[in-house]
Amino acid sequence: MSYSISKTSLHVLVVDESADISNMLKKALFCTGHSATVFNNPGDALKELTAHSHYDAVITDCFLDDNLLKSELAGEMLIDALLAIKQLPILIWSLCVDKLQDQVQNKTQITLLKKPEQNLPYIFTWLANIKKSDDSYQHDTCPIYQLIYASRASEHFSDNDLMDILNTARQFNKSANISGALIYHNNYFLQVLEGEQSVVDNLFYNHISKDKRHIDVAVFSQQITDKRQFRSWDMGFFGSFENENFELLGLTDFDEHPVGQFFKTKLTQSQKELLGIAH
Repeated sequence: MSYSISKTSLHVLVVDESADISNMLKKALFCTGHSATVFNNPGDALKELTAHSHYDAVITDCFLDDNLLKSELAGEMLIDALLAIKQLPILIWSLCVDKLQDQVQNKTQITLLKKPEQNLPYIFTWLANIKKSDDSYQHDTCPIYQLIYASRASEHFSDNDLMDILNTARQFNKSANISGALIYHNNYFLQVLEGEQSVVDNLFYNHISKDKRHIDVAVFSQQITDKRQFRSWDMGFFGSFENENFELLGLTDFDEHPVGQFFKTKLTQSQKELLGIAH
């Protein structure tokens, strides 16, 4: 399956009784450029939303199915409780959305979507239409430095390692005013980091290059540029992992996609051949 990458990174609160579904959605959201925190209990999710203000959207089941967790926080009561904390866009993704049609028709923040997983592309479209009020990189006061490197995944690298890398990168990069993108394909990483030079160099040489989850780390390019190329992404992601297809930048579209265009102009032919992305 193939999805388009979001132009803006969002932090999404996911609520679903099924750990399998919530974790699947968390992984899919990470791979489309977002961050996600998942809960299997609506009460815990409400506590999280009350305690933290950094969420941009909510995706939740309505907990009206008899097979779901028994809770008073279900249906319209759950929706009202979420909206009472913060007026966020809410996507109700459930087998029972028909039971909520009348209750939500006047609630403009609410969108209904029936499961199953085949509707995931609609979820990404819904997220892509959510506008964030701030742009962390709108007022750069220093020259923008870009560093591009490649490396090879270590022998026991797993999909959980990949999710951890993306999660850590997005949390740190947002606070450090770093933006960028990561490609993972054929067990190779290709990453661009951009921001203030001292901050980017410190991140790369003191942390990334020493990470045991990859080997054969090689810097491909270092330069000062007039603007950010990935200003909306704390860390955009494109790639594939074993039998799981995360090809959000389909390699067949490498020449057409903006990220593909960027790397096409920055890498030598031998570098592209090494990574298996040459055309």
